[in-house]
Amino acid sequence: MAASVCLRILLDLSDGKLAKIEALGPLVSKVTGAFLETCWSWPDRYVMLTPFSFMLIEPSATEVSVDRVARLAHELKTKLFGASQAGDVLLLLLDGSELDTARFVQLDHAALKRVVHDPDEPIPFTGRMLQISSRDEPGEAFLWRKMELDPRLEAAPAIEAVTADQAVVAFHGLYDSETGRFAGNLIAAAPASAVKAYSLVDGLEQAPCDDEAMAFDFASLEAVARTVERDADGLVFAPACFTSLMRRSTRQLYADAFKALPAGRRERLGVTVYDAPRSLVFNAVIQLHQALGPYFSQVDVLILDPAFEPDQIPTGSVNAVTLRLPDLDERGRLAAMRRFVERRDHFERRHLRLGLTNLRTRTELQAALRLGVGWLSGRAVCGSMSEPVSPSTAPDLPLRRAS
Repeated sequence: MAASVCLRILLDLSDGKLAKIEALGPLVSKVTGAFLETCWSWPDRYVMLTPFSFMLIEPSATEVSVDRVARLAHELKTKLFGASQAGDVLLLLLDGSELDTARFVQLDHAALKRVVHDPDEPIPFTGRMLQISSRDEPGEAFLWRKMELDPRLEAAPAIEAVTADQAVVAFHGLYDSETGRFAGNLIAAAPASAVKAYSLVDGLEQAPCDDEAMAFDFASLEAVARTVERDADGLVFAPACFTSLMRRSTRQLYADAFKALPAGRRERLGVTVYDAPRSLVFNAVIQLHQALGPYFSQVDVLILDPAFEPDQIPTGSVNAVTLRLPDLDERGRLAAMRRFVERRDHFERRHLRLGLTNLRTRTELQAALRLGVGWLSGRAVCGSMSEPVSPSTAPDLPLRRAS
């Protein structure tokens, strides 16, 4: 079995500067990508999850050789802070389950900084974590720290009810390349007070995380219910956060929300499971099927890794797997697309339809069409719409904003 760890880059800045850290994302991802391209060469591989987090994989090893990564902390420190003594770069490597890795990646910088420095801070993931600082001397020994989930975090969160009338609802058309028409809509809803519009068809910066996810899911589910009652045909996809679905304390909240969907409309209802781990274990897929199967005719799993392994997915438990293209330049995005599609036979054996989202340019759209990917979405396919896209619509793409 391949060895893997999740690398998370934490910039140890003041709280004021930490609030603006996203502006450093492109530089951090560029420096890290160039470093890994050199020291993590084939057959070892890496996958960028966010500008600050990467999955490191060694197919033939039992444990990842993290000493190779230590020099990255010093390179980032030099690029970001020069010779100044201010600022520190911390490399955090987590060896944990798929669910814990997802929690680790989604934790915002301020919360992760508290986990690292404050012994009383609740820890939202388990596993082994290694910390490497740019202040460490070359050749210094690194010790793994055992992380244990704080039981306080298992308490069910209070989710403020948001009705569809109070939410800002966006419709993203889902294009079926086989028919040349739109198959339906992916719905994204958020409270009117939300600081940004959430989306599963754009880059990771638009995806909800942590406590935002459940509010996003429940607002969207209510909008889905209204849409299938009002409109005549076409699939309507709701979002569902994998981490929240798997968490014991919130699973029942989702079950209650699913039960509120219109009876007799299952054939029109689909669900996009986002925040999915890099590999789905058999038991997790069975739990997904049990939770979603009674209410949705189409279950689509949204992934980040173009080398995603589908062989652990039981046939019939999931209908589609969609790759969210990484936030790289066009060349890197096209490479990820080709790598995903070259494993088509593995997906077809499991009767899984392939999808691509976060398509941004005409070049990417044309490549996806040439490769014969079934379901397509993103700004190169359809803008954010104020009304559902009709399944009979077969326009020149992209379909522009209708508001």
